[in-house]
Amino acid sequence: MTRILILTKNISVETSLQLQLQKLNYEVLVSVSIWELWANARRVDHLMKSFQWIFLSETLTDNEAKEFGEQVTTDCLVRIVGEEPDEAALANWRSWHVFDWVEANTSLERLREKLLYKSLLQRVDFSVDPLSSSPRFSDYQKKAFPLYFSDIHFTKMEKEIIQHLMEADNLSLARDELCHGWRSKNQNSKLSQLSSAITRIRKKVADAYGIEDAIHTLWGEGYQLNTYFYNCLMKGEFQNQQH
Repeated sequence: MTRILILTKNISVETSLQLQLQKLNYEVLVSVSIWELWANARRVDHLMKSFQWIFLSETLTDNEAKEFGEQVTTDCLVRIVGEEPDEAALANWRSWHVFDWVEANTSLERLREKLLYKSLLQRVDFSVDPLSSSPRFSDYQKKAFPLYFSDIHFTKMEKEIIQHLMEADNLSLARDELCHGWRSKNQNSKLSQLSSAITRIRKKVADAYGIEDAIHTLWGEGYQLNTYFYNCLMKGEFQNQQH
């Protein structure tokens, strides 16, 4: 069972999200004391390493989240927010190893979709030097290496989805546009096929190259290509193509 730790300054604030996560069969611990141990002494409680994800509460400031994230050497942190963050905030968070976010009052369906296809980490790691301000990255994150379809064996449908996203403005398209022209006349069936194909692409890319979330879900809109995945493809499969 996946274990999630929510670090907070006020347990009652996290009640709604905790219940939603537990309904999805996640084991959840909400803790003020573990946060205070780190905040007061910069000591990492050994219990932290038994969790796959650590959620950082809205009650923690961005500066506190940043300082905590700089001790983490794997992208295991999720920021709890009141509303969807903008791109500038997301860029900052990624440099602190905050790899995703969830809304505090999100619906069960939306939470399930957001968490279901995440590739979970085996354990939480922390840097040896707690004062270091430079986050560590795996080798695959240091540069955009060439990536070819032949290395991953995508299906024809999966290749077409990636191709359409590569050619799209902002690397994103609505779901209806991505499955436009597919044979099925049932729109729900096509959307289901699309969702399954996106899931397979994410898994194949993660398994082959360690790139998480090759395609992002844009809630209520569609899908967007991960910029890093895009850069890898531009140096490989699409290096001599214009889009």
